[in-house]
Amino acid sequence: MNETTNSVIRLYYQPQSFPCGPNSACCGPVGQSEEEVRGYVSALVNRFPGVQVELIDVSQKLRAGRDSPALKILNTFGTAACPVFTVNDEVISIGPPAMSELIPLLAEKLQVKA
Repeated sequence: MNETTNSVIRLYYQPQSFPCGPNSACCGPVGQSEEEVRGYVSALVNRFPGVQVELIDVSQKLRAGRDSPALKILNTFGTAACPVFTVNDEVISIGPPAMSELIPLLAEKLQVKA
């Protein structure tokens, strides 16, 4: 049986917002845009076809059991740590990833070739 069949990659993200308004001069947007999140999901689904990819919006209520690894990161660093990638409840990456570095890390945890 393929190890990836029961594997879950969770992507914890903060939806993009504009704290000071969309065209303010003092600061830019925070969080991840819809396009950015779609890009991550597309890359993961294309690279790991048998793996379930779950999106978790950290601005919504998180569940203690399912989300414990990410909760520890978020409680320590706040939403600036997003996106957070986990595989089977183990944190693999925090912050905006270089996909060329993230894919091999995920492949190793999923026990598939990079």
